[in-house]
Amino acid sequence: MSSIKNIAVSLSGSAASLCTAKYAIYLAKQLNAKLFAVYVIDARSLRELLKTGVFLEVEASEHERDLKDQGSNTLERVKKLAEVKKVEYEGILLKGVVHEEVTNAARNLPADLLVIGELRELASCREIFYDEGERIFRESPCPVVVVKNPEEVDRLYREL
Repeated sequence: MSSIKNIAVSLSGSAASLCTAKYAIYLAKQLNAKLFAVYVIDARSLRELLKTGVFLEVEASEHERDLKDQGSNTLERVKKLAEVKKVEYEGILLKGVVHEEVTNAARNLPADLLVIGELRELASCREIFYDEGERIFRESPCPVVVVKNPEEVDRLYREL
């Protein structure tokens, strides 16, 4: 019997995020765990766009609505992928600072495992403090699985 009961996966709207979700579904199926997909609307970026004058208030509200729709669509798509493989699933749409919201969600579930996408190459040590993926990896309250090799992930997902 697995002691991993809850798996959280951090999602964005990217194609790589779909690969991450498929691997989280694979793990949840293999371990008979519940999957929690977490999508965070990046409030910090919205504030920065407003503060720097890139967006007017009306445009920022519109952009936030678009991000919320993108998050809802991503969570719905992952829900369908999980249902096909008969994996128990719950989607969570949040707004805030991405790394804080993901790590808090993992802590509050509580998640026994957190699945994240591949970390990007950082140009400097300073970027460690600003990169959301890096901060999620470092601040996670539970073990973290970093997903790589999309071809292998697709193969594993298909074979479930």
